[in-house]
Amino acid sequence: MPPHLAGAVHRRRRLKEEGTRWREWERMYAAAAAFYAAHHHLDPTDLDHDGPLMAWIVRQRHLKGCGELGPTRITELDALGMIWSKNANAWERGLAYAKAFHHQHGHLAIPATAKLDDYAVGAWMRRQRKAAGLTHDQAAKLDGLDELWRFEPDWNRSYRRLLAYLAVGGTLDGPANRTGGEADPTFRPGTWLRKQDKARTVGKLTEQQTALLDELRRPPWPSPTDSPNSPRGNSFGRNRPVGC
Repeated sequence: MPPHLAGAVHRRRRLKEEGTRWREWERMYAAAAAFYAAHHHLDPTDLDHDGPLMAWIVRQRHLKGCGELGPTRITELDALGMIWSKNANAWERGLAYAKAFHHQHGHLAIPATAKLDDYAVGAWMRRQRKAAGLTHDQAAKLDGLDELWRFEPDWNRSYRRLLAYLAVGGTLDGPANRTGGEADPTFRPGTWLRKQDKARTVGKLTEQQTALLDELRRPPWPSPTDSPNSPRGNSFGRNRPVGC
């Protein structure tokens, strides 16, 4: 075969192979996106149900490690919360599940026994509350989800319930046994506030908890979903070691 014809055949074969790889990427990326949409993370563990996707993810990690995965594809996978080094980046894996929990519940007041897709996200979050060696970047990532994450989960949830109660016209004063209203009939804001007063008296509240409760005497109250960039957001204790 003349050299110029051989070259043309080679080019056609290469284009065909690239087209096949592109279609395979699109197919598996769609599967990854569907998994992320359903679970809010990209860490499949069910080999029977998600085996092909798990193998494909391992392959993408390998390609990136070899420098053979293009920047566009890296960006597309990052958008799905790709965990590039599952063993080396155990913290990032925990963060992926924390983000998934936050997506579902709007906070990081995660019970210590809570699991998400068989991952012990509650235990992971408890370790973060106790950790003394979190980097500034790690703390900032958690702050970006919930600036109350350092507080013990029950206190975090109760404080948010109180904010929601106040936001719909509830008051700080009144009978101790009053309820949180139709939206939260099992919550007893008066009882919880009295408990906080007693805890303050015996020194069981942190400075940040005390400041948050004192601020409630100065309406308008922060919303339960205040973001870090909201006018009142810095009252949530950004980057302060609160304890658990």
